[in-house]
Amino acid sequence: MAFGASGSAFAQSSGPSGQASTEVTEVVVTGSFIAGTPKDTAIPVAVIGQEELERRGSPSVLEIIKTLPVSGPVLGDSNQFSVAAQGRSGGGTINIRGLGSQRTLVLMNGRRFSGYVSDTNLLPVAAIGRVEILKDGAAATYGSDAIGGVANFITRTNFEGLELQGDYRFVDGSKGDYGASALYGWRSETTNLLVSLAYQHRSELAIPDRDWVLQPYLRNPSGWSVLGNPGAYTIRNAAGGAIGFAVDANCNAVGGFAGFTGATPACYFSYLPFDNLVEEEDRYQAYAEFNADVGETGKFHVEALYSQTSIPGIRFSPGYPPTSGPNGPGSVNVYSIPASNPGFNTFLQQTGNTALIGTAQSALATLWRPFANGGNNSTGGLGGQKGSRKYEEWRISSYLRGETGFFGIGYDIGLTYIKEKQDQQTTDILIDRLQRALNGLGGPNCTGNTPGANGCQYFNPFSNAYPGNPALGLTNPGFVSANANSRELVASLFDRQKFLATQDTFVLDVVLNGTLPITLPGGEIGWAAGYQYRKIDYNQRIGSPFYNAQVTPCPVAGSTSCTFRTGPYIFLGQNIPLDLEQDVYALFTELNVPITEALNAQLALRYEDYGGATGSTTNPQARVKWQVLDALALRGSVGTSFRGPTAGNVAPTGVTGLSGITAAGNNFKSVDFFGNPNTGPEKALTYSVGAIVQWGNLTATVDYWYYRLKDQITTVPANIVATAVAGIGNGSQAVNCASPLRSLITFNNNNACTQGVTVGNDIARVRSDTTNGPTIKTTGLDVEVNYRFDDLMGGSLDVGGTVSYVFDFKQAAFVFGGVTVSPAYEAAGFTNYDRLPGTIPDWRGQFYADYHRDRHSLRWTINYVDGATDNRGPTTVQTGPSTNCTVANARAGTATNCQLTTLGLRVRKFITHDLTYRLEWGDDVVITASVLNLLDREPSKARLELSYDPFIGNPLERTFKITAKKTF
Repeated sequence: MAFGASGSAFAQSSGPSGQASTEVTEVVVTGSFIAGTPKDTAIPVAVIGQEELERRGSPSVLEIIKTLPVSGPVLGDSNQFSVAAQGRSGGGTINIRGLGSQRTLVLMNGRRFSGYVSDTNLLPVAAIGRVEILKDGAAATYGSDAIGGVANFITRTNFEGLELQGDYRFVDGSKGDYGASALYGWRSETTNLLVSLAYQHRSELAIPDRDWVLQPYLRNPSGWSVLGNPGAYTIRNAAGGAIGFAVDANCNAVGGFAGFTGATPACYFSYLPFDNLVEEEDRYQAYAEFNADVGETGKFHVEALYSQTSIPGIRFSPGYPPTSGPNGPGSVNVYSIPASNPGFNTFLQQTGNTALIGTAQSALATLWRPFANGGNNSTGGLGGQKGSRKYEEWRISSYLRGETGFFGIGYDIGLTYIKEKQDQQTTDILIDRLQRALNGLGGPNCTGNTPGANGCQYFNPFSNAYPGNPALGLTNPGFVSANANSRELVASLFDRQKFLATQDTFVLDVVLNGTLPITLPGGEIGWAAGYQYRKIDYNQRIGSPFYNAQVTPCPVAGSTSCTFRTGPYIFLGQNIPLDLEQDVYALFTELNVPITEALNAQLALRYEDYGGATGSTTNPQARVKWQVLDALALRGSVGTSFRGPTAGNVAPTGVTGLSGITAAGNNFKSVDFFGNPNTGPEKALTYSVGAIVQWGNLTATVDYWYYRLKDQITTVPANIVATAVAGIGNGSQAVNCASPLRSLITFNNNNACTQGVTVGNDIARVRSDTTNGPTIKTTGLDVEVNYRFDDLMGGSLDVGGTVSYVFDFKQAAFVFGGVTVSPAYEAAGFTNYDRLPGTIPDWRGQFYADYHRDRHSLRWTINYVDGATDNRGPTTVQTGPSTNCTVANARAGTATNCQLTTLGLRVRKFITHDLTYRLEWGDDVVITASVLNLLDREPSKARLELSYDPFIGNPLERTFKITAKKTF
């Protein structure tokens, strides 16, 4: 009889030598409340056991997920340039079928790990004994979020003693990654206890340590911005009239690119050298569980987890570009510098405008940012801004299960409480402080209104203020030490945005199960029925009055009467305090119908009620397995799944992220994401059909799968909106002010759009609303094969592989507010950088050969990720002044000083070879040594900021890992 949120079955365990013992242990099978058998079931479940994990070199949860062929794009590294990661840099996800991590339900021991999207980096890695991946929609069993499938992380059982483990991974260019863990287990006849403590450290890997990232502007413009420092300035006389224009000196000397945007000269800036490929991270997990027999049939279980991920110094660009100024939206000519500024006359001298000294009374910052190639001298390191991220989870889950004593009915009553906290801190410059400092009224100790006096300091915005580029080790020949900005002055320009969020989730599960008094030729009909209640409370607090849009809506603190409520920051947006809650009720039932000894059916039905405008939904599912021959079985399933909107999806508020906007020459712009109270649930139809082969030492499964997702909960893609309004180019191309999507764009110059004058680079912000989007249809094939050669040179050899092939991933036309945002398209085989759902390679696979003899084992693993085509096509870069540098003109050969950039139009496949040797030294010590990416494969080039696709390739190159485990 099965209990809980998973079925149970029995399998033989393996001893230290890898030979099967006679001990029988319980195995939990994900996907059913009724008993099933791994691999033999109608449910397509992939199981990765503890021994296999050790033979792989004890990979982290992130490493396990990234090598799953069924998983699409996932987070886990820093990924700060991915919009999807900006709310969770350093967090981890799993994304079955590429449908999005929000559509994969993560369980721990069969129960929810989080309220909504789970951070897999918070799982207690030392206690994990097995991972089960349900490759099928399972909302009829588990409820919301299980559209794509389910990942169930199951802790070790029946462990007794003390186990200590440590590991170190050598990563060229960093101090390496390392970790340590302790596992303690105690057992008596009726009780057992398991306690684990674990720590993992990832060292910082700076971008300059991988030279293939830093591509020249003409080869990959993605990591470059036209708003830099050295900047470009409009020089004015006393009456405010323009009397000259100059690009500041020393552009090439400090790492810039002297180029043009349209006919205007500019110094392009690459912010990449100041960022990291991998941030320094510290992770801590403490886990304990206690099990006890209660009476003759009862079992009590309680588990508790505390987990934390800390990124104490996440790096960003030295300073963001201005998209807002004292009078509202704008990047061009919104900040002014008086002639009294100490760097002003030096700027004129170094740019060949000495004759204007005395005549020039001010300058407007035309193409500029406060900090760029010279770095930020207030943050240390290589000169990038320094923020922080901290994620914590407290989780307590318990159940009492047993038999009621009535008609053989069993019960399982479970309670789970989860508290998730995130503390995100990011810095940005305050508009008013910057302008005042340019005028000589800056610094932390400024009193009065006399520029440069009474503790007031001038901020020098010109290149003569800094000695060089600290990230690239370049010297600035134009540096004048007397004109340098003090560290205190620089620090005083910034405010630290503090975002504090807490989410409390309470889940009550009540399940009854048993058998019906009906016997079919295959046996008794098993049943389960239950009730679930989920309550989620979300609390968001803003730790800075400047960051709070309710307190400081305007550029100047204290003002609330501005025309454009862009807030006080030159680039970043704001947030507001929030208190949201959601209650969900569910009823479900399941039948296991053994029609004959060879034919078995599993039927499930779930009703879930969200209340309010979202309403309720009912979802059935049926699975069938037919044992055609002893060696061959056929299986299939069909059902509907659903996902309700989160509390944040329906909240009429927004948050701000950053995205490289293709229409703006891939310069980063602010993207404002807003919730929508009218967002409804999304629904999916899924079915699969497959076969299971077990013939001697051969085991194989093959499954065809189909998903049709309607009314997907999504946001209007910012890049698609911007491209619809401004086209594709290097940012100098004219926009269409009459576009029906114009209202979703905020332009510079106080949001004015003048046909023929306003260009792509004038985009300041893009609005991205939550909505029910277009239908997705995806189909594919999963194949898993393993063959064992017994008694091969005194040992055994297992060879096999797993492949997931995507036949198609079609998205229908995206219509928002009656306007077609994008036409229908095929996503499979494309990178989809500017649209949903992200990179979808045609296929992924993992192949292995594992040889075991006595106390030795050697495993060779090949990880394969297919390449993809960049659907955006080429873009353009200017080699000189041009007024017609568009993709169409460049292709036609009519563009002036303009060339196509074709880097990454086809992102090549990424293949790595991993070799792991494992030695059982005595009865209590295991040593494992691994070489990962044995052939030192670099990722293929892609036209992204980091010059590679993080969802295909890996930036670590060849690494070496050693793990030692001692059992007492």
